[in-house]
Amino acid sequence: MNLSARLLPLTLLIFSSSAVLAKPASVNVLTGMDRGGVALGGNFDIADTPNEAYGGYVRLFSKDKDEGEPALFAFGAEFKGQYKLGLFEYYFAPGFGGIHHNYDSTRFLIGPSLAMGVTAELDKNWSIGVENTKLYSWIGKYKGIMKDAFLANIKINVN
Repeated sequence: MNLSARLLPLTLLIFSSSAVLAKPASVNVLTGMDRGGVALGGNFDIADTPNEAYGGYVRLFSKDKDEGEPALFAFGAEFKGQYKLGLFEYYFAPGFGGIHHNYDSTRFLIGPSLAMGVTAELDKNWSIGVENTKLYSWIGKYKGIMKDAFLANIKINVN
């Protein structure tokens, strides 16, 4: 099964959910490099008001044993406060979710997340920017901050 066939159900779900809710929605694609290697992520947010949105996030960070960095797969729900000033949109997004932590053994951790960023609007559907993502663990073998990374952000407004 090729990649486009796998992404088709997700794409249909995103477009149908925003159409049913009749609220503006956006998809963010995040990418970057950190000490462990490649970092990827995504958000799906539904705007409740022009300054408030809610949705979900997913983040994937590579493992590098030479650097002592574990592989992390994080997912959860978030609330996003956002403020648009000219072409720029500033946002602050606290959330809560799970982290699959893998270094020598696999652990499941639970805790808050925090994302802060800025995007610059290219047109009414596309924006680019940068985001700082922080993942924390409160419940599980490891406690405290698990990841603090800067990622490039491409925002696509669905409707």
